[in-house]
Amino acid sequence: MRKLSEQLGQPIIVENKPGAGAVLAYAELLRSKSDGYTLTTGSSITSLLNLLNSKLPFDAATDLLQVVPLASVPIVLIAGNKVPAKNIAELISHVKQNPGMNYGTPGPATPHHLAGVLLASMAGLQMTHVGYRGTAPAVQDVIGGHLPLAIVGLSTAIQFARSGQLKVLGVGSVKRSELAPGIPTLAEDGVKGYDASYWYDICVAKGVPKAVVGRLHTEVTKSLQDTEVRTALTAAGLEPMAVTQDEYQRMLQAERAKWEPIVRANHIQIGS
Repeated sequence: MRKLSEQLGQPIIVENKPGAGAVLAYAELLRSKSDGYTLTTGSSITSLLNLLNSKLPFDAATDLLQVVPLASVPIVLIAGNKVPAKNIAELISHVKQNPGMNYGTPGPATPHHLAGVLLASMAGLQMTHVGYRGTAPAVQDVIGGHLPLAIVGLSTAIQFARSGQLKVLGVGSVKRSELAPGIPTLAEDGVKGYDASYWYDICVAKGVPKAVVGRLHTEVTKSLQDTEVRTALTAAGLEPMAVTQDEYQRMLQAERAKWEPIVRANHIQIGS
């Protein structure tokens, strides 16, 4: 934020508003003036929030404007050492022989949960979702042999994979991660066309002037080219992104078109 503050010539004060799956933060944003001085972080599935939470007090698809992506979050499919599969192709065969196998995620209605539902659908698998309260307990249960599979962030999983405590079977994005280029994608290793990419972005309330939105996009994108910023993001397991405004809106439309039918068909809800 320091770099962006310098570019904008404005101090940036970060105020954490945890709780209710970021609903409190979005509600605070919508109570502010639509002048571009109040921002919040969102994600690639922000516009789906009303589908994922039927009690949401606002319409995320129309009340929020997703301005600019920050960084993608590589997710991976991991397996415990007792699972007799070294790659996704072998895992597909194993799960078909053992239908109903559990897989954990950081929680219901998270991008990781959606990724698991998509994987099961595309690979023709019967899998049972187990939603945890965060990544750490899911990973620990995989290591301890209590959970065969999990879909979690690469940055958390890779340290345990390197020490031999679990196996990383593949990356969920369409391309290999810059953070671990030696790990194949699930698409190239058994599930053709699979893509469960997700990322963080910056949101404002609808009504912010177009010129302000344009400047925010320009300055945020510029800050992401800074070496210090990029180093900090990659150290946190994130991959900086840079796309034009038009490209980003097309990406968001494609994400909604992909995930909306999956959410509806599987009745995925926050807290379910």
